[in-house]
Amino acid sequence: METNDPEIIKIESEVLVDSRIYERMTSFLGIPFIIVFGWVWGKYESIFSIEYEGRAVVVIYPGICLVSKNDTLQITGKWYSGKKYKIKDDIIIANRIDNKNAGLIFDLEK
Repeated sequence: METNDPEIIKIESEVLVDSRIYERMTSFLGIPFIIVFGWVWGKYESIFSIEYEGRAVVVIYPGICLVSKNDTLQITGKWYSGKKYKIKDDIIIANRIDNKNAGLIFDLEK
């Protein structure tokens, strides 16, 4: 599936690897005084991959999302071509993830 204008899709799939959570820098405030004193603000993002139509697809969730290998997920989000981001696999920017195994729901709307 490859589109130029991403649309909201809903898929169900199995997780290939455990999710990783990292903090992405969003802003910096500092004062230069011989060295720079300051503070960095960021947001948490989760990243993992799923199997979809026989290939790996990277899923990015802008928040904390805990999933484990072999969990069954229902994902709602926008699909982007990996070529746009200079990677091999396609990307889904998720806004809702339902973990069927654990019964957890991760939703940005709430």
